[in-house]
Amino acid sequence: IIVLITNMIWYHNEAVSELAKEYRESGEPITDDSTNLHKFSYKLEYLLQFDQKEKTTFLGTRKDYWDYFSDCLAKIKGANDGIRFVKSISELKTSLGKGRAFIRYSLVHQRLADTLQQCLMNQRVTSDWYYARSPFLKPHLSVDIISHLYELNEVQFDVASRGHDLDASWPTFQAPEFPSSPDYGQGLLSDLNESLPTCSEDVSAVEDLRLELDQSELKQRELLDRVQQLGNEAAELRGVVVELQRQLDAASYFDSAQKIHELLDRLKEAEKGKMEAVAEVEEKKRQAERLEEELRVKEAAAKESETKLGALVTSASEEKAKLEERLEEQCNALDKLQGGLTLKEKEASNLQRQLQDIQRSLEEKEKQVEEFKRKAQEDKDEMQRNIGGLKESLEAEVTELKEQLRGKDTELTSICQTLQQMIEDYKTQCTNLMELNGKLLTTVKRNEELKKEMAENRTVLEAELAALRASEKQLRGQLDDAKVTVDEKEKRLRDENRTLDESLQRAVMAGKLSEATSKRLEQENQSLREEQNEAKMIERVTSEKQAVEKSQVERSSLQAKENQEMTAKLTMLEGQLEVNMKEVSRLQAEVLDLRVQLQRSGEEKLKSQAQLEVTEAQRDEFRTLTEQLKTQIETLNQRHIAELMESKHKEEALIAERDREAAVRSELAASEAVTRQELATLKAENERLAMENSETREGIHRANTEMAELGMTICKLTAENEETTERWAADAARIEDLEKHTTKEVERLEACVTALQQENASLREELTQMENLPGTLLELQEKLEKAQSQVKSLKDSSREEMEGIKFQMSSESMNYQNQIKVLNEQHSQRIDEKDAHITKSDNIIRQNEREIQQLRDTEEALSAVQTVRDELKEKLEKAEADKQTSHLKMSAEIDDLIRTKSNLEERLIELIKDKDALWQKSDALEFEQKLRMEERWWLVDQEATHCLGCQGQFTWWLRKHHCRLCGRIFCYYCSNNFVMTKHSGKKERCCRECYTQHSAVVERFTEAELSPADTQPPPPGFGPQSPPANRSDDSAFDIITEEEVNGIYDSDTMSQTTGGPLQSYMDSRSLSCDSICRGTGDATPDDSEEHVPTVQDSEINLLRSGEVTMAVPLSIDDISQFGDGSRELFIKSSCYSVIAIAVGDCGPTVSWMFSSEPKSISFSVVYRETSDSPVEQSKVLIPLTRCNSHKETIQGQLKVRNPGLYTLIFDNSFSRFISKKVLYHLTIEKPVIYDGSDFP
Repeated sequence: IIVLITNMIWYHNEAVSELAKEYRESGEPITDDSTNLHKFSYKLEYLLQFDQKEKTTFLGTRKDYWDYFSDCLAKIKGANDGIRFVKSISELKTSLGKGRAFIRYSLVHQRLADTLQQCLMNQRVTSDWYYARSPFLKPHLSVDIISHLYELNEVQFDVASRGHDLDASWPTFQAPEFPSSPDYGQGLLSDLNESLPTCSEDVSAVEDLRLELDQSELKQRELLDRVQQLGNEAAELRGVVVELQRQLDAASYFDSAQKIHELLDRLKEAEKGKMEAVAEVEEKKRQAERLEEELRVKEAAAKESETKLGALVTSASEEKAKLEERLEEQCNALDKLQGGLTLKEKEASNLQRQLQDIQRSLEEKEKQVEEFKRKAQEDKDEMQRNIGGLKESLEAEVTELKEQLRGKDTELTSICQTLQQMIEDYKTQCTNLMELNGKLLTTVKRNEELKKEMAENRTVLEAELAALRASEKQLRGQLDDAKVTVDEKEKRLRDENRTLDESLQRAVMAGKLSEATSKRLEQENQSLREEQNEAKMIERVTSEKQAVEKSQVERSSLQAKENQEMTAKLTMLEGQLEVNMKEVSRLQAEVLDLRVQLQRSGEEKLKSQAQLEVTEAQRDEFRTLTEQLKTQIETLNQRHIAELMESKHKEEALIAERDREAAVRSELAASEAVTRQELATLKAENERLAMENSETREGIHRANTEMAELGMTICKLTAENEETTERWAADAARIEDLEKHTTKEVERLEACVTALQQENASLREELTQMENLPGTLLELQEKLEKAQSQVKSLKDSSREEMEGIKFQMSSESMNYQNQIKVLNEQHSQRIDEKDAHITKSDNIIRQNEREIQQLRDTEEALSAVQTVRDELKEKLEKAEADKQTSHLKMSAEIDDLIRTKSNLEERLIELIKDKDALWQKSDALEFEQKLRMEERWWLVDQEATHCLGCQGQFTWWLRKHHCRLCGRIFCYYCSNNFVMTKHSGKKERCCRECYTQHSAVVERFTEAELSPADTQPPPPGFGPQSPPANRSDDSAFDIITEEEVNGIYDSDTMSQTTGGPLQSYMDSRSLSCDSICRGTGDATPDDSEEHVPTVQDSEINLLRSGEVTMAVPLSIDDISQFGDGSRELFIKSSCYSVIAIAVGDCGPTVSWMFSSEPKSISFSVVYRETSDSPVEQSKVLIPLTRCNSHKETIQGQLKVRNPGLYTLIFDNSFSRFISKKVLYHLTIEKPVIYDGSDFP
């Protein structure tokens, strides 16, 4: 089914789009001849009948979608015009035919989508007419259908609603409409008489406009052809200008440039004139387009008038005689229009004259262009002659330059070879020197590293010595401290300080000596470095010396090995010296190789000279080629000149042909309407001539391209000559730079040679020093051996001293440790004795403190007992006095209650009698209401579109409601009042007027019945009474039985709807009876159980399942401090808010005043014993009552009989959309003790 529905909608939408497409393509209204209209009507009818409920009239005829349209649109202003029109057609008998006529009417007036959308918005009627599967009940499908139907609002339909048998089928052809009755024909004739003058004027205007259109089209075509010709001519002129510019560029170095510039200026002026002519032609073209647009608009108006005329002429054929007089008047108007036409023809002739003038000016400009071409050719010939002379002079200069270049090239090659040899020699020397420097640097780095290692080892040994000395001092100090007393320790410390000072001085002296020795050694090293130029070898020796010293300190057995290593290193140094000697010999051999290379470079110089001779031969060949090219260029120029002459003759012939064509066109313009066939032949001839013209242009273009190529070759040759001159100048400058550079390099090389000679001398001196190195090394070895022996002796002596000191320290430390152990034992014994004594004293102190605390506690307890005794005495006295007073009060209250009970029983009997009378009156009232309801007319739903109260329009959102008393229709807000009727026993909805009338009648009857009782003399003990609604004292309804309450509920349920001060009064009476009847025992439990649960259900359900907006907890103290102002309570829609009052004592009276905004609110009071007690155990004191608190302030009060939680409920659950605000004010009155003084 879903697939079927989607296919239906797709086919329907496709039909709509095809209709719109047909209208766009044709531009004419769609008639019954259109197959797309047939398809669309069938698809739409199928959609409207799909899943439609079967309905019949009273006589049994089947209802169709026409009845659905009439139900939805009958009472909507504007939309019911089509329904009234269809109803006026008497020839339509069936519902189906009327529906088809309505659809055709909506298409003609372009209102089909709007009417269908208004029908679908009435969901109640659509759901009543269609089943759930219908696409009209599915919003997304209905929106798709309507959105596509809105496309038809832009389509015009010429569809007649009459003249077809729509009851049988849709029409399949366009037929004229004829009147169905003489009255209708007379009406049409009268309409025709009114509209014929305008229509006849439109017809004549349309004919004139057609003639103008034809003429303007012909003129436009001519103008377009002329514009095309002018464009072609402009393209030709541009080509000529381009050629001239190329020729100018080729001959820019000569005196003829000024003439060419003048020619260009003239060409620009000609182009400007041509552009002005083109602009005039475009303006005329625009005017013609404007005329065309006006003609189209008038044609559309004419078509519309023709359609109207066609319909009117068929119906008014009998009355032609009457219209002849009017036609004469229209003929006069036609004469006027013809005069206007003649004016327009004159304007057209003026335009043609202007075109002819433009053509003449263009011909003159073409002649000027030809003259320019001739002058350009003459200038070109002169340019070619000048170019030939320049070529010869340039070739002579080139030959001279080539000879100069050859000589300078030979000189350059020789200089370059010598320079290369010198540079290579210098590079070899530099590499050798760099290698030597690298080796020396490596040796220096190694010596520095060995020095650093020796210094680090020395610092480590000094630190170890300092640590050992510090440990010795500490041990000695500890031993002395253990042996000697404080005085002796001080003496020893002083002695030790002195000894330490002495040892410090000695150490300082030793340090100075070591520094002096180190300085002396450094000086020796420096002297060795100064003696030996190679610092690297000296550093290695010193590093090896330091390494030997370390090894002697650590292990004396490694001395022999280190000596062997030193000898091996000395042998290595000797080997390095031998290697250096070999390198010197190798350098000498390389010098010999460089000399050999110099000889080879001389040979290469000879080879380069041979290559220069070859290049000269190639240049000679190039000269011959250039001469051949010159001859070819001359021949090509001659050919080109001949072709240009031929093209000029052809152009002259074409110009003559153009003149002829212009004459023919002028003749054709005079006789356009007669000779259209001749125009076609002329166009064919024009096309043929245009083809020939294009062929000639192509030939000219080819010749121009050849000329341009020749010009390019000439430019290339001139550019090559310029390049050769530039190269010659650059080579000459470069040769000069090279000569300068070579002189500088020769000087620099001479300086380098002198420097190298000096380095050779220094190297020889170094060699002599290296030869003296073995002697210096032997001396150094002897010094090293002496230093090593000294170091050994120093180390041995230091080791012996250290061993002796360690032995003494160990023995002394043992003695000191033994003494310390004995002293520690004695000290520990004394500490233990002190601790025992302290613990004993602490225990004694604690016992004393405990005894003191016990004494204090006993004293405090005695004082507290005395105070309690005094308080109890006072309380006893007060309790006895309160007992006496309460006994007196209770006895007085009991007497009062007995008296009031007897009075109330009498009053109850009177009320029961009044109740019976009220029942009779209420029956009479209901009977009157029934009579009124029978007399009044019960409104039907379809007759009311607006609320009779607030005049709001009924929609699917704002529903209709009947007043059950008067039968009229209102909205929800105007009929939200309920009245209890006797015949139904239920609350019925009524309007505000009926509600006020009913409540006024009830109050009137109650006042009439209750007034005798109020005017009776009061019983003894009550005194003067005030009306119960305005009375704030609770004594009047202090004691009341539950029977009276139930009687009031049964007699008048309107008390639940009033919500004013009377309601709060009655509710407070129900509260007081609920609390007092338990004490008296006069209540009837059966009656109370019948009514109370029904009242409590709504309030308890609200508290149990409703949503709370605000809960305000208050106490009696809070209410007493409430103040004079009012507070605000907010209630959301479909929610309720609560004021919870916690009361701890009996007797106080809680009063309230509240008002609501923007509308009414429901009010209730509920009691619970505690806040923790469940909601089901709560008791309803005042049932939920709808109060018109937005119109007047509601007052009420409540006397507290039992302590607990009293909850004031403000309910807004009946309002689903409107939130409300309540302004409330609370007061409390404390009870006044009644002593019975009013009774005798």
